[in-house]
Amino acid sequence: MDLASTWESIFRVFLDAAIEIVPFFLLAILLGALLEEFVSERTIGRFLTGRRPGTMLLASVTGALLPLCTCGMVPLAVSLRRRGSDLKHTFAFLTAGAAVSVPVLLLTWKILGAGWMLARLLTSVLFGLLVGYAGIGALRGVATGSPGPAEVTPSIRLRSRGASVWRRFWGQMKEYFPWVLASLALAAVVDSLVPRHWIHVLYGQKMVAGSLLASLSGLPFYFCSGAELPLVRELLEKGMGNGPGTAMLLAVPIVNILTFGVVARWLGARGALIYLGLCVASSTVLGSITGWLWR
Repeated sequence: MDLASTWESIFRVFLDAAIEIVPFFLLAILLGALLEEFVSERTIGRFLTGRRPGTMLLASVTGALLPLCTCGMVPLAVSLRRRGSDLKHTFAFLTAGAAVSVPVLLLTWKILGAGWMLARLLTSVLFGLLVGYAGIGALRGVATGSPGPAEVTPSIRLRSRGASVWRRFWGQMKEYFPWVLASLALAAVVDSLVPRHWIHVLYGQKMVAGSLLASLSGLPFYFCSGAELPLVRELLEKGMGNGPGTAMLLAVPIVNILTFGVVARWLGARGALIYLGLCVASSTVLGSITGWLWR
């Protein structure tokens, strides 16, 4: 295949995927803006305390339904921690919330199907629980700082709810859309240039190794939850196993350089490394189990 044909193939795959995905992405972003506007922080905080195991599950589920990426979840988690949320509930809430949300679940259903949507919701909740309980010992004593003021989004009084929703929608568009385009572009390159054999070797059904590699794949990038979906779909079609696919969906939105910087403003560099290490370990375990159960 010559250079011109290669570029034409990449552009065609990119355009076809963009036409299919972008309208649904815009709808998901609108839903996220509506939820962010009408669900108050006080309402969220009610679910982040308690000693019963059920309260941890509730904290993880609550985080998994909120339409925020990691950079939005960290300041919210710190604020809730200051208001009385305990450590394990805070980390369960933060981790599940960074991995998935209602808009991302809708995108997952559209791009990967209902089975993957349900698998993503379940594993994201378990992801939050694993990191939350593991963080009790590993992160005790380092989760006392606060992020810099630049990371906290001020609540601005606007003249109407409609104007506020539009402001949130446009803010999420500017944050997410470039990474959706980047994921579409990477998916088009993978489709056109990467042999299926390579994907099978790297991300096939070798449970632990494939899931660990998938968990670390997002380190050089910053894909907000949902933006990685076009790339994951292409990798699955090329031979990636369901286990590594699950690990990638869980870890890529969290385990990256930008998230390290945001979390380090709260936990410090050592605490951020421990937290991301817990995320890698937990996503690898969940990916391996998923790959064993779902072949």
